[in-house]
Amino acid sequence: MVNLSDSYFVELQRWGIKNDGTDAAQTTNGINNALSWANENNYYTVVLPKGTYSVAKNSSILLFSNTHYKFHNCFFIKEPNNLTGYSLITCDGIKNTTLEGATVKGDRELHDFSSGGTHEWGHGIECKNSCYNITIKSCEAFECTGDGFITAMDFSAIGGAQHPAHFTKGDIDNQGNINSSLSNYTTVSKFFDVTGDLVKSVGYFYYSGDGYGGYGTGSNLNKTIIKVHFYTADNTYLGSRNTRSYEFIYLESLPASTKKVRFSFLQNYDLMNGNLHYVMCAKIPQYINFTNCKSHKNRRLGASINGGRFVTFDSCEIYNNSNPMSESSGTNPGFGIDVEDGYMTNQKITVRNCNIYDNRAGAFVCISTRGVHIENNKFRGAFIFSGSGDDYLSLNNMYYGGISGRSITSGKEDDGTFCTFRNDSVFGHSVSILAGNTTLDNCVFSRTSLTLNGGTAKLFNCKLNIDDPDKSETFSLSSRFVEIHNSVFDIRRAKGGASAFYNSSEKIFLSNVKFLTKDGGGGHYVGTKNLIIENCEFIHIGTKVNYSRMMVSESMRVENSIFKNQSLRFDGGNIYGTEKLAADTGYITHYFKNNKVIWDAPYSTYTHEARGPGIAFLYIPRLEISENIFNVIDQGVPLGSLNTLRVFTEDHLNLSNNTIVTTKTSNTNTKGTITIDGAYRVSGSTLPKPKTSIFDQNNVTINSDIIYTNNVTTQL
Repeated sequence: MVNLSDSYFVELQRWGIKNDGTDAAQTTNGINNALSWANENNYYTVVLPKGTYSVAKNSSILLFSNTHYKFHNCFFIKEPNNLTGYSLITCDGIKNTTLEGATVKGDRELHDFSSGGTHEWGHGIECKNSCYNITIKSCEAFECTGDGFITAMDFSAIGGAQHPAHFTKGDIDNQGNINSSLSNYTTVSKFFDVTGDLVKSVGYFYYSGDGYGGYGTGSNLNKTIIKVHFYTADNTYLGSRNTRSYEFIYLESLPASTKKVRFSFLQNYDLMNGNLHYVMCAKIPQYINFTNCKSHKNRRLGASINGGRFVTFDSCEIYNNSNPMSESSGTNPGFGIDVEDGYMTNQKITVRNCNIYDNRAGAFVCISTRGVHIENNKFRGAFIFSGSGDDYLSLNNMYYGGISGRSITSGKEDDGTFCTFRNDSVFGHSVSILAGNTTLDNCVFSRTSLTLNGGTAKLFNCKLNIDDPDKSETFSLSSRFVEIHNSVFDIRRAKGGASAFYNSSEKIFLSNVKFLTKDGGGGHYVGTKNLIIENCEFIHIGTKVNYSRMMVSESMRVENSIFKNQSLRFDGGNIYGTEKLAADTGYITHYFKNNKVIWDAPYSTYTHEARGPGIAFLYIPRLEISENIFNVIDQGVPLGSLNTLRVFTEDHLNLSNNTIVTTKTSNTNTKGTITIDGAYRVSGSTLPKPKTSIFDQNNVTINSDIIYTNNVTTQL
């Protein structure tokens, strides 16, 4: 029975404990004896008097279940040693415990590293094995040879399954036999006993990949339903249940009389080659909470999750870890928080209300983790989602450092999961998410370049502001599907770099997006099969021409948008390398409608026939340009005849209901011009000559011209 009414105040003299930092062996032994006695006598709260306690080199302070330890103003110092690993305070397989107020100091500056090796496993406060519901509150850890705080699992397994010996074609039928005719399935033919003490000690088992988290050549099971099949000792079949790799199958949920199991899944056996999988029953810390803690000056990491589920860091300060000190340098990985080892065993990691800064390698890194929630933090230093992770969420954070990573469960793009940033601010670095499906919602990027590729990239209500004349790269969205809504890209102060959505994307959709560029501020390079632009603004401000290009190979709809002082070219195919046209479907696929093109800049630079003031179209077999306004505004500087619209016609052009008007503020030779030209071809082109038809109707010219060149006349 737990003694809820009384707290035990540890009697130093009774247990031979010194609180003046002396007599490490006797003090450590005395504290452990006192804590053990309190546990045996059912004390719920244990209070240790304030003071300095030396922790013996070969020992640790061991905590017990169902106890609240109040160690305020208690300072634990590790006795100098040459050990490759240690911990000052240890929670080993215990439950329902709170540790409050402890300060622990490692022996980093006095440690003997001469034995060789990394000596990276000297930790401050450790929660390991099957710890459950542990709270570390208002504690501080510093100058450890490894990490300030750590959760750690073991890697116990019932056994492994090696291809080809333990795998076979087919699935298991309702009699529990392997039906090899189901050739798209693979069965682990080997049985696994789930009655042993190892499994009973944790109460669950799960199907996993190999020691590095992979499933081997020709196999990926992260998003595959795995069937677990139940049998009695004499092989009587008890049925099956669907599960997922790395997810617990609890013993108490098994059918009665279950003695052993085996597994099957949707996977072509012939594609597998030498695969190694495990059925694990690892002892994994769960529901571990670090609250209002500090970790600093540790040699390796501020905190690490080397195995854990439902692990939370809340209101913690983690800083200045792995940087050099007077007697010791840092060692890798060198982050504030590092989540790795255990792979998809690591799940539901939360970092909330924390300040993580000035750690040697960066603020945060996670590798192959399933479910990471980052909320309301401040990070200074690199932030990395890495490995083959699964579902990341960042909310209300401030980043003073680069963000990089991927959210993809197998290395194959089709298996991409989600990486979402909401209400975040990034200052002065770069964001680069290179796989999976990335969503940015209501985010601000100040002096920050942005690179996204993978499955999808979606931006809502975002602002990217490159206020840095030394930064060349601005943004590159190369995902297969790109959507941007209600956002602003202000790159007027970027250095010569181009803003780009450049790749063989399937579809790019821009709605209510504003692009602001200045001299050297770049253009908007699009390479996609399908393009939609609606209600957007492309505005260039400066003294030099800005050239942009959008290559659209299958379909295009550009409407209700403003283009001001943009030298912009829409390509149906490619002018570089192998010359090609957009696909000719026999009907109009590319539309430019209800737009306004304005040119009032005192410059007109031509580097190519399709580069110059206004808009140009080429390599598009069937094109409609209708209901647009082209406005050239003379601001007192003669501009001559400007090709505000130039079309290199292919098979079909519908030029209808457009207005081109030149507004003069002085008596100059400025005149806006729509030029209809023949099909553009590079030297030595092998493209067929077009059979052009042009519908030119209801177009209005005011102080302007519509000109057909000799090239198009010959073509007609």
